[in-house]
Amino acid sequence: MEENKTQKISFFKKVWYSITKFEKYPDMASEGIKNAIKYLLIAVAIVTVFIVIGSLIEMHDLVGKLSNYIESNIPEFSYSDGKLSMELNEPMIIEVNDEEYSGIDRVYINPNIENDEEKEKIEGENSIVGVTVFFFKDQIILMSKDENNNMTRQPYTYRDFITSYTQEDMNAFNKQELIEYMRSESMNNYYMRYGMSLFVYLVVMNLIVALLDSLELAVLGWITSITARVKMNLLAIYNMAIYALTLPMILNIIYVVINYFTNFTISYFSVAYITIAFIYLAAAIFIIKDDYMKKQEEVEKIKQEQIKVREEIRQREEEKNKEKENKGEEKTKKKKETKDKNDRENNNREEPNGSEA
Repeated sequence: MEENKTQKISFFKKVWYSITKFEKYPDMASEGIKNAIKYLLIAVAIVTVFIVIGSLIEMHDLVGKLSNYIESNIPEFSYSDGKLSMELNEPMIIEVNDEEYSGIDRVYINPNIENDEEKEKIEGENSIVGVTVFFFKDQIILMSKDENNNMTRQPYTYRDFITSYTQEDMNAFNKQELIEYMRSESMNNYYMRYGMSLFVYLVVMNLIVALLDSLELAVLGWITSITARVKMNLLAIYNMAIYALTLPMILNIIYVVINYFTNFTISYFSVAYITIAFIYLAAAIFIIKDDYMKKQEEVEKIKQEQIKVREEIRQREEEKNKEKENKGEEKTKKKKETKDKNDRENNNREEPNGSEA
């Protein structure tokens, strides 16, 4: 028994078809939702790789700048047995205005403070709207404050903080050793862990966002199909919406690469992202409508031809019937003429001869 197997379209062919061949959208959508989501997952992973590479380059530059800043602006210090010591007579407050250090607004350094009450007092006096990092003798405290004065406090011991970033138990180091470590290949382990964790997080988040974008596109596509009077299943439109995101994703990769190396930004890129995808989806729907109309015309032509053929057959049948009727009438006529002739001949034989009378 032979089975009809639909040949699946490869990933890279789908990429090409999604950008250049709208007429292939129904074929790709017919492979089902699982294949569509699989395609989207691979596409999202590829985009995320470029984002992570850019983030790693940015992080590497940030660590380099931070080591330079420590070398030039931070007094001599040493760390031992979970406590920080620094040649500092009064607290050091650093206002962070550089965009390179976005996420931190103020740094407060006072390694002479160890008492919890004094810490709370200093935190209250030096917390600003944004993120403030406090370096005390035995603790690092991250304080977040919003415009409504709602605060979030995250305390870390130096040992936990160092271990979380380096995965090493560093019991003691000084300023120069820290700078050398930040500039050494030992940081590669940190970059690797940072990249992997960021990749997993972004793949999950970007996939969820892409699925929601596809749903939004599918609803718009469904409305478009109703307006265009094309009967389509919402799930099929959703599958097509996933493939319609291909070009915007490629443009997103280009934008990410350019954005990491230049100051070029597009204010409404997210709007353009959805707009381009919708244009592709709408184009695919209208091509489906056009194909449907052409098929309807072909069906109508076939129907007309069938009517014409049936009419011709009917006419031929009628002609044959007439011929049969004509032949029957001629045959009957001939029979009648023959009979009349025979009757006349018989009558002539039966009449008496005058001489005999």
